[in-house]
Amino acid sequence: MARGRNAINFNAIDPTGRVWEFKLCTRNHGRYKKPVIRGDWLGYVDEKGLTVDDFIILTMVEDAENGVSYNIRVEPNLELAL
Repeated sequence: MARGRNAINFNAIDPTGRVWEFKLCTRNHGRYKKPVIRGDWLGYVDEKGLTVDDFIILTMVEDAENGVSYNIRVEPNLELAL
């Protein structure tokens, strides 16, 4: 993130090819300035049926022709499913 900014917008493509528009923010107030994902995040969580114990894999792909893109996928916590 650029100095002085607290948010960056990015798109991520899921395995079905759907593009999700996310916004990564850091909190300006409070004791802890933890990152927060906004934008389509709650819709993504709802559509994918995510639970607290699932893992989100977000990968950056660099392509000389198309630049940088991001992929997102869910890995369920299989240990809890047993």
